[in-house]
Amino acid sequence: MLAQLRTLTRGVFAWVLLALLIVAFAIWGVNDVFSGAGSQNLAEIGGRKVTPAQLSRELELTLRGERERGNNLSQQDAIDAGLHTRLLEGMIGRNAIYAYAEKVGVSASDALVANRIRDIPAVLNPVSGAFDDAAYQQFLGQLRYTQTDFEDEIRGEITGQMLLSALVAGVRAPTSFGELAFAYETETRVVTIADAPASVVGQVPAPTAEQLQTFYEQNAERLRIPEFRALTLVHARARDFMARVDVPEARLREEFDARAPALTRPERRSYVRLSAQNQAQANDAAARLTRGESPEAVASALGVQVTRGENQARTEVPDSRVAEAVFTTPARAAPRVVQGQLTPWAVIRVESITPAVAPNFAEQREQLRELIAADEAANLLNDAIRTFEDARAAGATLSEAARQAGLPATSIDAVSAQGLAQNGQPVEALAEQAEILSTAFETPEGEASDFIPMGDGDVVVGVERIIAASVRPLAEVRDDLAQAWVVRERVRLMRERAAAVAEAVQGGQTFAQAVRANGFRVRLQSAELNRERASQIPAEGVAGQLFGGAEGSVASGIANDGSAILVAQLERINRPDPDQAPQIVEAARAQFQQGLGGSLGEAVEGQIVASARVRRNEELLARAFRSSAAAEEDAAQ
Repeated sequence: MLAQLRTLTRGVFAWVLLALLIVAFAIWGVNDVFSGAGSQNLAEIGGRKVTPAQLSRELELTLRGERERGNNLSQQDAIDAGLHTRLLEGMIGRNAIYAYAEKVGVSASDALVANRIRDIPAVLNPVSGAFDDAAYQQFLGQLRYTQTDFEDEIRGEITGQMLLSALVAGVRAPTSFGELAFAYETETRVVTIADAPASVVGQVPAPTAEQLQTFYEQNAERLRIPEFRALTLVHARARDFMARVDVPEARLREEFDARAPALTRPERRSYVRLSAQNQAQANDAAARLTRGESPEAVASALGVQVTRGENQARTEVPDSRVAEAVFTTPARAAPRVVQGQLTPWAVIRVESITPAVAPNFAEQREQLRELIAADEAANLLNDAIRTFEDARAAGATLSEAARQAGLPATSIDAVSAQGLAQNGQPVEALAEQAEILSTAFETPEGEASDFIPMGDGDVVVGVERIIAASVRPLAEVRDDLAQAWVVRERVRLMRERAAAVAEAVQGGQTFAQAVRANGFRVRLQSAELNRERASQIPAEGVAGQLFGGAEGSVASGIANDGSAILVAQLERINRPDPDQAPQIVEAARAQFQQGLGGSLGEAVEGQIVASARVRRNEELLARAFRSSAAAEEDAAQ
């Protein structure tokens, strides 16, 4: 093979190959030619790029925010849910707008960027309230931004806001939009309403055998009984072993002595602190305090800031030099002048001292016993799990293995995938245990899962028996089905009676004649209703028919409790003149305009992204942010 390669490289083909490589170097550069993986960016937008590291940072910050709101979502869960792709699309949109703004010459000034950064509380000195470069660098470190990247992000954000505001600034919703809203809110209907009891249609006979069979077949899905499974749950919880642990008194003493330094409550001090710009000002402030002037009066006279530290430990004092002075000065001693780290100079006066408190064994005894017992219980649990797994490997049933290992087991006679027993009541042992139920209905009959998390421990789910889904036999539901058939027929006849009223009105009868002939009684005569009052008519759909129908039309509906049928005639539509309420119309138009501006902004952003010719690297995205399903597929292969 080597001899063949040497011969080949001496021929014309070698020169052609070399020429192609030279052209490739010239066009793409050495790195791209030999990288073999294409672009290392997830997306490229008008000269800007989104890298895997940038998306990882965006995902991490988003999850951090979710956790602060109580949503404890792991990064893998977020990737499986597609959160990373949504964040990437957002980053693409932002970068497309930034790139377009640069193209048309729009850019936020350095002053605007600086002002926006100074609005961030975390970059300000906690004492002076001024911008603090050390705090700024710490803030950037927490966000995993370099200073250049962060300021570029802020500049892009401001620029994008400026650009979109300019593009949609001239948008104005037409006055007709306000008139439509005004009409919707102020129009009323004059209606007459009549009703008749369900008995107006007479007695509905019981269904025949043939009718009942047909009705049974039509409702087969509603009569279906879901699949149920009989389960055994084997619990592995450290708390089940706590009672078996005996902690000797000597062990408690030993643990107390080891933890005593950490359990000691530190000395705390209350103090007054005045900030000063120079030593002369600090000396003046100290002298004034010594003469008996109040700290507030001194601060006001010298134009300095006064702060009070209330019952603080040494580690809670912001400046280490100030902390040293506070914790080495006796209470109510003369004020001390200190050259600080966060401010040029400070004057401190200690007001009171709360001595350190050594831990008390009697107070800590029970807590220490629980901590030691928890450790011992965890060891016992690990031993029990090994015993359980050995017994299972030797052929023991799930229940027998649990008994040998001393692990508690719970038997569940039957449960559906929704966590309900056969009587329709929730199974208490599986309340809010969607993952356990999902595992139970994915495990074959006669097999068991691995240990999976449940509450404060883990559980093995064993499927003892599967009760297949079925349809309830007709004999079992005959009475209920017959009753339902009668109800359905009664409703049908009631609707037909209401339709007869509408047909009579269309045929030339008055509404009063038509309702009287069909057994209805007028309950409300020529009443004016707005939308709110109409919504209180106790029959679903009637209000919508009245406010969507023409004058003279008849609306109808079954009473919400099924006891009656209602019919209503729309006699007149009252439409107020919008010219008589220009302020209300304008307010409604302005409200429409807000939504219109937002929609237009989204449309503009979408067009900018579409025009940016975004290049996405889907392969790199799938490789860098791998889903659980893809990982499992790779493992299976």
